[in-house]
Amino acid sequence: MKLIKHISNNSSRLLLFFAGWSAAPELFERLQAEEGMDVIICYDYREMVFREDLSRYREIHLIAWSMGVRMAELALGGKWDLASATAVNGTPRPIDDACGIPVDIFRGTLENLDAEGLRRFNRRMCGSRDLLARYEETPPRTIEDVRQELQCIYDICHVSPKPDAAVQPTAISWTRAIISTGDRIFPPANQRNYWNGRCPITEIDSPHYPFHLWKQWNEL
Repeated sequence: MKLIKHISNNSSRLLLFFAGWSAAPELFERLQAEEGMDVIICYDYREMVFREDLSRYREIHLIAWSMGVRMAELALGGKWDLASATAVNGTPRPIDDACGIPVDIFRGTLENLDAEGLRRFNRRMCGSRDLLARYEETPPRTIEDVRQELQCIYDICHVSPKPDAAVQPTAISWTRAIISTGDRIFPPANQRNYWNGRCPITEIDSPHYPFHLWKQWNEL
């Protein structure tokens, strides 16, 4: 994976952010951490290796969005103690008929991914013309890059459903899940299926891409 860092010499607190599939990292450069916190943005999951040494931080606050939820689990596992871990519009079972994106829909996106297919995905993700226009102000990653990334995610995450999937332990102790009620990528009902009973849930009125409301939901 790739990282963008905003690091100061003296900070002992970190906001660690895992982006979703296909997202350009510049979309999240405007995320504001609390004063005195470093920020690391992780994206592009074609290679699932996390080499960053986080041992200097006394507090690590994880926020993972969409496919980044499962990618954070694979990258971090139980290696680092987290002060908080927030999952946003995603689950650790991202390709799953009951707890993630339905398998046939994910395969359809993968098999038909071209420039127009990616634009259709972005329209569903953003939910409105205004938000889509703002999202598309950031130069996109190349279609070949995001196609390769989606194939890698499918290869990593598509597993046969298990009868006891609802009670399987996860690699991260998630402290909160945020679910957008207008999410057209990860069905809200499937997110609830996964998170109910696992951690507190906050529901917000937003499409799958909720970062235009960053300050509001981050402070809830």
